[in-house]
Amino acid sequence: MASDSDDSKKRRRRILGAGIRTLSRGAMRGMPGYDRAKSLQKTGQDWYDTLGGLKGAAMKLGQIASQYQDLLPPQLTEQLARLQRNAEPWVFADLEPVLAANWTDEQRDMVETIDEDAMAAASIGQVHAARLIDGRTVVIKIRYPGVADSIDADIANLGRLLKWSRFLPIGGRDLDAVLGELRARFVEETDYRRELVNLQLLRQLGLRDFELPEPVPELCTEAVLVTTRLDSAPLETGDPALGAAVVEAINRQVFELGALHADPHPGNFGITERGAMALYDFGCLKYLDQPTRAAMRDILAAAMAEDWAGVHAGMERLGAVPEGSWERHRDVYRDIYARHAESALAPLRERRPYVFERDELIDSIRAEIGRSMGYWRYFRAAPDMVFVMRTLSGLYWILRSLHAEVDLYAELERIVAGEYGPPEAIDKSR
Repeated sequence: MASDSDDSKKRRRRILGAGIRTLSRGAMRGMPGYDRAKSLQKTGQDWYDTLGGLKGAAMKLGQIASQYQDLLPPQLTEQLARLQRNAEPWVFADLEPVLAANWTDEQRDMVETIDEDAMAAASIGQVHAARLIDGRTVVIKIRYPGVADSIDADIANLGRLLKWSRFLPIGGRDLDAVLGELRARFVEETDYRRELVNLQLLRQLGLRDFELPEPVPELCTEAVLVTTRLDSAPLETGDPALGAAVVEAINRQVFELGALHADPHPGNFGITERGAMALYDFGCLKYLDQPTRAAMRDILAAAMAEDWAGVHAGMERLGAVPEGSWERHRDVYRDIYARHAESALAPLRERRPYVFERDELIDSIRAEIGRSMGYWRYFRAAPDMVFVMRTLSGLYWILRSLHAEVDLYAELERIVAGEYGPPEAIDKSR
C-alpha cells in the first residue's frame, strides 16, 4: 500500500505536470498557426483529467473554478463543469475502514443494513442508503481517506497552477488571499462534525417551503455523517412560485442568521413529495459577521440610490478597494459602479416579477463584467465575498431551473429597509 507521503508526491506531480503543460501551450502563442481556442480546449481537457482523478481539495477547486465563466476562458470552464457531474464513487469495501475507525461496536449495531452501491459521489465523500434497527431509512456520508490531509498541499500546488496559467486577472497577493479563504472552507467541509452543527443551525431557522433532512447525531463523527433520507425530484418539476421562497431563504441566511449555505450545486436541491424545496449537503456554510453583513446592505442601499461614494465606502469596508482610492480615482469608480448597478438593477426594476425563462439578467451582468476587465487594478480581492458571490451565481441557475417568477427588486428593497437585519449589535458568536 502506498504511503501518505507517496500519495502526496503523486498528487503534486500530477498538478504541477498540468501546470507545465499549460505553460508550454502558452509559450506557443506567438508561433505561426497557433490556434488559441484549440489550445485552451486542450488545457481544459488536461485540467479536467488531472483534477478529476484527484478527490478532495483539488477536485473541489476545479468544481468552483467552473462557475467563474466571467473570468476564465469558456473552453476551460466548460470542461471543468464536468467535475460537477462525473465524480466516480469508491468501492464500498475501501470505505469500510473509515466506518471501523469512527464507529464503536455499539454504533455499528444501530445500523441494520447499508447499500454498498453509492447513491451519490462528490469530491470529499460519498453517500450510501441505509436502514437503522429502529426502522428509520437514512443516508450515510463517508469521507474519503486522506482528503483532509491533502488540503494544504493541494491548495499550494493549485495556486501555482493558477498563477502560471495567468488566466485570472488578479495579482499573486490577491490570489493567495482567495486561496486562503478556499482552504478555510475546505478544512471545514472535511470535518463532518462541523457539518452536523451547520445542519442543526439551518433547521432551527425554519425556512419557508424548505425541507431539510434530520441528523442522527449519535452516529455522526469527524468522517461519518448520518441523516434521515429525504427523497426529491429534479428542480425542473417544481412550482415556479417556489422561487420566492428560495430568494427569501438566501436573504434570511445572509442578513438574519449570518450563515449562508454556500454550495449551490443543482444536486444539492430538489423538489419533495409535498412540493417543497429539499436542501442537502451542509459542509460549506459561510459565516458572515455583523460588520460584513452591514456593509453588504449599505452597498446595496447606496447603489439603489445612485450614491456612488456610498457604494465605494461600503466596498472599502469589505476590503474590495484600497483605502483612500475614491479621492484619487473617483471618476473611474463612479463610472464603473453606475454601469454595474444599471446592468443588474435595470432588468429587475423593469420586470416585476422577473421571470427566469430568458437570460437577460445574467447576460447584462456578464457583458458589463467583460467591459470592466481592464479596470481590475483598481480593486482588491475580498475573500469574505468569494463564497457569497459563488452562491449568488448558483442561485441564478437554481431559479432558472424552476422557471421562477420573483419580484427581486422588492426583495432588494426589503433588504435595504432592514427587514432581514443584520442586527445592530455585533454578534460575537459568528
